[in-house]
Amino acid sequence: MVDPTKEIVYGAAAGCLGKIIEFPFDTVKVRLQSAHGAGSTVNVISHILANEGIFAFYKGLKAPLAGACLESAVLFSAYEYAHLFLRLLTNWPASSMMSVCCSGAFSGFAASFVLTPVELIKCNLQVANLLQRTRHESYTSILTQIIKKNGVAGLWLGLSSTLMREMAGTAVWFASYEKSLIAFNKWWPEQKNTNSLMSGATAGFLFNLSVYPVDTIKSNIQTAHISGRLASESSFKNVFNFLVSRPGGIANLYNGLGITLMRSIPANAVIFYTYEYLKTHY
Repeated sequence: MVDPTKEIVYGAAAGCLGKIIEFPFDTVKVRLQSAHGAGSTVNVISHILANEGIFAFYKGLKAPLAGACLESAVLFSAYEYAHLFLRLLTNWPASSMMSVCCSGAFSGFAASFVLTPVELIKCNLQVANLLQRTRHESYTSILTQIIKKNGVAGLWLGLSSTLMREMAGTAVWFASYEKSLIAFNKWWPEQKNTNSLMSGATAGFLFNLSVYPVDTIKSNIQTAHISGRLASESSFKNVFNFLVSRPGGIANLYNGLGITLMRSIPANAVIFYTYEYLKTHY
């Protein structure tokens, strides 16, 4: 039986810890993905340290931290309820790939509506210092500008690309965790904690690897208005065409992939380990 209160609390705690670990990496990733950013990962990190200071890596953390708590609460609770629902409607075993992937896709669908406004504000704050005129933007000013310009509905700019990323990616996320955990527990039955950490790391790595181009397009849609270069062509198709037409071609869709994969390993290991630990012990 699913306990909704426990699922929400455990998921929120796991998401909060994971976000604190991954956020500095995410700041660098968004700047590498952005049409306004240029250079290697090392150059971006050096630029941030030299011009903005170490705390710039955590610029815009408040909204994503709150969002991560809510997102993970939705992800894990929706996943468990989808599993329960599928058991009532189908004869699929709970551990079957079909059941895990469908539950994961539903979980990603539900989380997208929470995640889109949070990532919209986060991406704008992370890219803001690249331009002089937006150097002093804050969480409140970004939020106010979005609502003033596009209304409350403007907070869901990039929803379609977030849905694409989250539904496909979360199916991969949960499936890779569940299947790798079964394998690791079979190989090393005495190492339950280590197996959970390794399975979480595997899930995060495969999630980001599988949907990264969609994430790049989503980040550009959400930050297009900062420079105005993409303001009139911020649909998924047009942003894709814009990115691949620039020097570098299709590789532009993978800007920042390296640091994203680096962050995904510790962050997702902690997310799944925390969730499993709390669920087992409380």
